[in-house]
Amino acid sequence: MTALEQVPTTRVVMPAEVVVRPAPPQPAVFRFPAPDDPPPGAGRMLAIATYSAGLGLCGVAVGLYAVVAVFSGAPVWYLPALAALTLLSVALVVAAFLAIHQRALPWVLLLAAAAPMAANVYLTIYR
Repeated sequence: MTALEQVPTTRVVMPAEVVVRPAPPQPAVFRFPAPDDPPPGAGRMLAIATYSAGLGLCGVAVGLYAVVAVFSGAPVWYLPALAALTLLSVALVVAAFLAIHQRALPWVLLLAAAAPMAANVYLTIYR
């Protein structure tokens, strides 16, 4: 091939109309129930609410002790650590209620919410 010869090219012919169909929407895992969703069972709701109330009462007890501890001279890191762990626990409980229509996810989230609360209790007892 010399410098004057033209390099052969291939021509790609596209179809006149390309139809792109969007994928069907997947239901969100964390969402408020829609009006057409079936309500969760009463036993399931009672169990999740009872477990959440237990975590909440534990948090109230830790919070009351934290108020006393802060006024009696707690370390500087104590209150921010309790606040961060409490917010994490509350966020996991809220996520469990938003995922109530899933089969096992609410229980996993509630068990995960117990870990920061247990750390709060540990910090409260052994600070």
